[in-house]
Amino acid sequence: MRFFFRRPSSGVPGVIRPSTRDRRFGLLVVGEGVNSVGGWASAVVLWGFSAYRFGAGADAVAVTIVCWAAPPALLSPLLGMYVDRAGPKSALIAGYCGAAGAALGMAAAGSLTELDVAAVGYGIARALAGPAASALPPRIVTEDDLLAANALLGAASQAGQVAGPLAASAALALSGFPAAFIMDAASYLVGAAVVAPLPLRSLPCAALPQQQVPGAPQPQRPPPAAQRGGWRRELAEGFGLVARDQSVRLVVALSAAVTLTSASFLVVEPLYARHVLHRPPSQFALFEAAAGAGAILTGLALSRARPRGGKILAASAAGYGLAAGLFAGTTVIPVAYLGAFAWGAAGTVFGVVALTAIQQVAPVHAHGRVMGVNATVQSWVETIGLPLGGVTLAALGVRAGAIVLAGIALVAGLVTLGRASLPGTRTTARSG
Repeated sequence: MRFFFRRPSSGVPGVIRPSTRDRRFGLLVVGEGVNSVGGWASAVVLWGFSAYRFGAGADAVAVTIVCWAAPPALLSPLLGMYVDRAGPKSALIAGYCGAAGAALGMAAAGSLTELDVAAVGYGIARALAGPAASALPPRIVTEDDLLAANALLGAASQAGQVAGPLAASAALALSGFPAAFIMDAASYLVGAAVVAPLPLRSLPCAALPQQQVPGAPQPQRPPPAAQRGGWRRELAEGFGLVARDQSVRLVVALSAAVTLTSASFLVVEPLYARHVLHRPPSQFALFEAAAGAGAILTGLALSRARPRGGKILAASAAGYGLAAGLFAGTTVIPVAYLGAFAWGAAGTVFGVVALTAIQQVAPVHAHGRVMGVNATVQSWVETIGLPLGGVTLAALGVRAGAIVLAGIALVAGLVTLGRASLPGTRTTARSG
C-alpha cells in the first residue's frame, strides 16, 4: 500500500498530481469512494426508516423526501457564496462535518419529526458540500490536470453508487436502520480527514481586485464581502455569470438536457424491465450494475485519454441520449446490457467534460456561486424529469416513451454540435 500511494519522483514539488501514485490524491480518491458509499447507503435507508420505524404513510414519506432533497435545490447558490469566501477546502470540511452530525441525528431520531429535522440539516450540509467539492479540484491540481482529476474522482463516486445499496443492505441485516446512518457519518468524517491536509494552489491574479495585484506578494484570495457590495450583490453576480457567459450557459443548458433524460429514466428502468422484458426486479438491478461498470471503467480510462475540444461535450450529450435509447428501445437482453454499459460510459464522459469546462471558463473566485447555481438548476430539472417520465410513458407506452425521453439529450447534443464555438477542456500530454 505504501508503494501504491507513493509520490511521483518527477514534476513540480508540492503539486498534487491526479494519480493514485500521488499519496495525497490517492487518499482523496479513496475518501470520495468511501463518502459516496455512505451517502448512497443513507439515502436508500432513509425512506425505509421513516416507513418501518415510524409507520409513515406515503404522504409522510414524501415530506421526508422533500426535507432531504429541497435544501440543495434552494440553497446551493446562497451557500456557494460561503464557498467563495472561505475557500472550497474549508467549506467542504464544514459541509462534511455538518453532514456527519446530521446523519448521527437521523440515527438517533426518536420520532418522524426529529427525523425530518435531521434530514433538513443533512440537506443543508449537502447544499454546501456539493459546490465546494466541484470547486476544489482547480485549487489542488494544475489546469492541465483538471480533467484527469475529475475523471478519477468521478469514478470513485460511481463506485459508491454501485456499492452503496449493497452496504445499506448489509447494515440493515447486521444492525438495523441506525447502522447505515452511523456508517454514513463515519464516511463523511473520512472525507473531511483526507481533504484537510491538501495544499491549495493560489488563485490567479485575475481573481484579485485591481489594487491588490501590483506590489509585494500578497495572499491571493477574493476581496472581502464589504468590498463586493454584500451578499445580495455576490448572489446576483453568481446568477449573472451563468446568464452572461455564453460558455457557462451552454454547459448548464446541455447538463439540464442530460439531467432531464436521466431523471425520467428513473421511472423508465423498472417499468422497462417488468413490462417490456417481463423480467423480475433483479434484472433492473443488473442493468444498474452494467451502467455503473461502464461509468467506472470510462472514468478510469478518461483520466488517461485526455480528450480535447468542445465538440466532445456535445457529442457525449448526444451519445448519452443514443445509449439510453438503445438500452430501453430493444427487447433483446444482451443489447439492453450493451446499451446500459454505453449509457453509463457516455454519462461519465459528459459529466467529467462538463465539470472541467465550467471550472476552466468560470472565474475561479466565483466557482462556488457558479457551481451552486448549476446545482440548483440541475436539481429543479431532475424534479421535473420524474413526473415528465411518468406522463410520457403513460401517454406513449414504455418503449416509445423511453425513446422520446432519450431524444431530449440526443437532440440537445446534436443541435449544440453544430455550433461554431463550444467550451472545451485545455489539456496537455501527461506522463505516468
